[in-house]
Amino acid sequence: MRLSILLLPLCCAAALAPASAQSLHEQAVAESLTPVRPGVPARSPFWNAKAKQFVYAPAFEFKTVPGAAAYRFTVTGADGRERTFGAAEPWAPLSPVWADVPVGTTNLRVEGVDGERVVGLAGERTFHRGAVFGGEYGNPVLPYAQSARVALATVVAEPFVKRWRETGKRDPDYALYRYPSKIIGKVMTACATYSLQDPPPADAAEALDAGRRAADYLMSITAATGPLAGVPPTYERSGATGRENDRWTWMMTPAEAGQGYLDLYDATKDEKYLQAAGRIAAGYARLRRPDGTWNAKVDNQTNEALSPTDLIPAEVIDFLDRVAGNYPNAPGADQAAAVRDRAVAWTRANPLRTFNWQAQFDDMQVRGPYQNLAKHEACMFAAYLFRTGSKEDLAAAEELLTYAEDQFVVWGAPPASSAKYAKPDDWYTPASTEQYAMFEPVSGSSAFMIMAYVSAYRATGKPLHLAKAQALADTLTRAQARYNGRYPTRLYKSRDRTYWVNSTVNVIRAMRMLAAALPAGEKK
Repeated sequence: MRLSILLLPLCCAAALAPASAQSLHEQAVAESLTPVRPGVPARSPFWNAKAKQFVYAPAFEFKTVPGAAAYRFTVTGADGRERTFGAAEPWAPLSPVWADVPVGTTNLRVEGVDGERVVGLAGERTFHRGAVFGGEYGNPVLPYAQSARVALATVVAEPFVKRWRETGKRDPDYALYRYPSKIIGKVMTACATYSLQDPPPADAAEALDAGRRAADYLMSITAATGPLAGVPPTYERSGATGRENDRWTWMMTPAEAGQGYLDLYDATKDEKYLQAAGRIAAGYARLRRPDGTWNAKVDNQTNEALSPTDLIPAEVIDFLDRVAGNYPNAPGADQAAAVRDRAVAWTRANPLRTFNWQAQFDDMQVRGPYQNLAKHEACMFAAYLFRTGSKEDLAAAEELLTYAEDQFVVWGAPPASSAKYAKPDDWYTPASTEQYAMFEPVSGSSAFMIMAYVSAYRATGKPLHLAKAQALADTLTRAQARYNGRYPTRLYKSRDRTYWVNSTVNVIRAMRMLAAALPAGEKK
């Protein structure tokens, strides 16, 4: 018991409910002793060289020392105390002492030894030992479904959303419309979802009209000819002079727009939105590489790759899966299942095997392998495997979910390195970050974790998955109360920064999904 309590952030330790919270915490502690896909030379890659934190016992790529018969591991925790153990290889995981290492900055030194004699240094590493899930969950400010309804109302009331109905054009004061596929796609989803509530709000028709006019605008700026015909743009008037990025397309963003078109079609039954979604599906079939994926970023005039990075096609898989399963009359629907299956096979053979879950964001630069890992695609692919996979796939999906938690979920006490964005005590926690290069608490990142946890709970029935989803959702309701019904993009107590409406719409989807998954009798 003493060891597991060391892992709790102080703010949660006092709030623990008696039995169930403690038992969930103890289960989480026990699971944290197993490393996530540990590297082994010549067998599996060491993917964590740039990691910001570890919740689960890590293993590092340290070299063998000539003349060493064994290796001594010395782990110095934030309390200043050394913890030591021995192992046959320098890349052994820290499992023997991990439960006793407190949250905070941690130093590791691995030495090659021959008996008691030190014969050389294998390696050193400093990292943040992350807090383990504390067990506290199910205490939202608003029930999850009600929280989502409130947030939906704030979205459709935003001036930059209402502007569509008034003018049919993007609001020039909302700069993020420079990412039209992503942002307009989520505006479509929000307006459609709002109008379909039961009972419908009094202004449902007005909101739906705003969504339709946003969709019509996106269709108007989509190329009708050329290699990317029918594929909506990632950028529009996006740079300092308004054109720097307009010729580039990130190939995950058309799928985001496609999901918005399908949501709008479901709400309106207007065939033109189904046709627009189908043209995107047909574009993916036409542009797919022989290996099953796409170039991540392309010249939309030529389809030539602008970077050697492969697209991790989780977003595309979800979109094509929806088209194939629900919209047989859409253009491209006859090929959607086959294209999806090839993309799934590519993902299995590549990031699922290599763990090179490279960050793929249209507002970030592309970096080399393992330099800037992220978790959105890992969460989405895990959720796909939880829905569709075999018993072996479920194990792979749980490993992906564990990777995402290990690297990006902050259950409490954020890393000291995060202070370059905001003081650690300014965070709402628990929360999730999105990528190494922006290790900040982001509401939409928590949404991806919640959806993956709920998918895991539905597939496995394990209460710990549902409890973790609720704990993250509880934080979102606290931040929402602070920001007048909005889910702020960055989960800071002192101030919100740029408001990304796509992040809020992802949270709304996650909250509704979580509410639907709760057992009967629980507050939804």
